[in-house]
Amino acid sequence: MDQPLTVSVPAPVPLGPKSILGRIVTDPRITFTGFSAGLLQLMHPAVSAAVIEHGEFFKDPFDRVYRSVPRIVASITAPDGAERARQVRDYHRDIKGVDTHGNRYHALDPEVYWWTHMCFVWGFLQATEVFGHRRLTEAERTQFYAETVEWWRRYGMPMRLVPADLETFLADFDRRCAEEVEWTPAAEFAINVSTFRAPLRAPFDLVFGAPVTPVVRLAMHGTLPPVVRHRFAIRWTPADAVAYAAFARAVAHTSRFVPTTPTQHVQTFLLRRIGARMRLSSDAIPA
Repeated sequence: MDQPLTVSVPAPVPLGPKSILGRIVTDPRITFTGFSAGLLQLMHPAVSAAVIEHGEFFKDPFDRVYRSVPRIVASITAPDGAERARQVRDYHRDIKGVDTHGNRYHALDPEVYWWTHMCFVWGFLQATEVFGHRRLTEAERTQFYAETVEWWRRYGMPMRLVPADLETFLADFDRRCAEEVEWTPAAEFAINVSTFRAPLRAPFDLVFGAPVTPVVRLAMHGTLPPVVRHRFAIRWTPADAVAYAAFARAVAHTSRFVPTTPTQHVQTFLLRRIGARMRLSSDAIPA
């Protein structure tokens, strides 16, 4: 992991709301791959330690999601996106400590930051390929990857880790999933949250809250790379696979008819309701 993968990376390209990456990150369907992308991020020991030591992860495991995602989206789509990307990077300057292996970590270690970036890129691509009603063409996939490289370039982080093309990127992502990710305390807690039914605390939870946990579990577990489910014995049955396929088809076929802006408001509302229902002490989750 210490050796650069390549020195040849895509040249700078424009970003913004009309770029392929910009359209994907403002599509509410990224919610459905966000759970698995977040779980994969937590499978890095430094990320696991950071969210536990520098936040209230066990009280509100989704707080990091609905706080950080709007800032990350703005770093891609806003007119001052490059400046916003540097601000996102600088939020991590004081996040450091010692992980469960006794190794010192810093959130701005290029390897740590690159892994979280890889998970976002993978999750955004999955969102459009699994839950979108039209797959990207090869030319669009190439453009999408060039735009994710430009997004990384905005952070001012080293380019030595960046693969030359999407195929190499995905191969390295798969290798890390097969060989390097770990079953960390934060990952274990997130998996438990996805299968735990918190008490209903408000009347509208009967409408919005009751189906939340099954959907979170299906989206999180189903979108995970199969090698990760296998390595860590994450339960996934043939019935789950059928339900996930039906869920993905339903989202793909219906979302094309739903206006984006109102759906984004619903998405934000649901994330906050999930967070409110999951503000639990760590021993409230069954082992």
